[in-house]
Amino acid sequence: MSIRSFAPRRAFTLVELLVVIAIIGTLVGLLLPAVQAAREAANRSKCSNNLKQVGLAVLNHESAKRVLPNSHRPNNGTARVSWVTRLLPFFEEGNLGTRWDFSQNWSSVTPNTAGGFQIPNAVLAMTPLQMFKCPTSPTTNAYDGDPESGYPTSDAAAVVNAAGTGFASAGLFCATTDYSVTTFVDSRLANGGTPSDSLADVAHTAAQGAQKSGPADGFMPKDYNGTVKPRLADCIDGTSKTVAIAESAGRPYKYTRNKRADGGGVTFPVRRINGGGWCRPASDFAIDGASADGTLFGGPSAIGVINITNGESQETAPYKGSVYGTEGTGETYAFHAAGANHVFGDGSVRPLSSDTSIRVYCALVTRAGGESVNVD
Repeated sequence: MSIRSFAPRRAFTLVELLVVIAIIGTLVGLLLPAVQAAREAANRSKCSNNLKQVGLAVLNHESAKRVLPNSHRPNNGTARVSWVTRLLPFFEEGNLGTRWDFSQNWSSVTPNTAGGFQIPNAVLAMTPLQMFKCPTSPTTNAYDGDPESGYPTSDAAAVVNAAGTGFASAGLFCATTDYSVTTFVDSRLANGGTPSDSLADVAHTAAQGAQKSGPADGFMPKDYNGTVKPRLADCIDGTSKTVAIAESAGRPYKYTRNKRADGGGVTFPVRRINGGGWCRPASDFAIDGASADGTLFGGPSAIGVINITNGESQETAPYKGSVYGTEGTGETYAFHAAGANHVFGDGSVRPLSSDTSIRVYCALVTRAGGESVNVD
């Protein structure tokens, strides 16, 4: 009988195992930024495509109605209608548009059954509109509320009853939009005759929250008295050089430089932006500019206008306060690293850098300011 000898099997040493783990960790560390960059590029492209469809819907509305779909917020207390609500039939949401009761306010919880409406507007407002959501935004399922009737004490969403005709429990109910109309340039940015990159060559002379008409109007100024019916022909600065819609993502939560700003003992809804719901005319916003830390707005404090913050908190801009009144407090803001996407009056979509000066940006927002500006 012969005895076979076997060489002992050599196992990994602890040092070799640690080296392998270190190599894998290094490769993952190198690969992860590339994966994140690819994901953000895809999200940015999707956001741009969403806005392209929104811009097309705006132009289709103008072609069909001979008027641009601006928001209507009458001073006489009748129904307030947002520009998004007017657009519903123009981007495959015709069924939702047909069920919407334009004779009642967006916050109505009582269906107008006599008029043939079985579901109140407030319930319909819970419908998410994916075309109005940026995939980079962390608040893709967020809801806004109605400050007029008292804001909920938490960010819990309302629960619709089994019949779908009302709410079984109260809460936030307005599905949000990350895209909004830039209505005008705020009076606090007026340069007083001294040109500055932190001010605007053309700004309104009156505060927010009132009917305005003048060269500082945006592409689709809000209608307060039933007479403001903007047309493409009113955009004498040129549709390709005038911003119509900008990103203002993350609302109603306040974000400053990619960080949600509530905390430190101050939580939602105390620290929130007024606006964000797609059905709310108050989700439109004027251009104010902000300080570097996103706490001060307008005038000498403003050093930038894109991607500093998505708006002023109701802590410092209380609802029905002296600055905004009942208007929205949003600002231009996206979660893209380099800037924010915009729809221009000709339907084109272009990103604008976070480094864009207030002076240049405001010149792009005004439709009849007469400023000379290069958008490339």
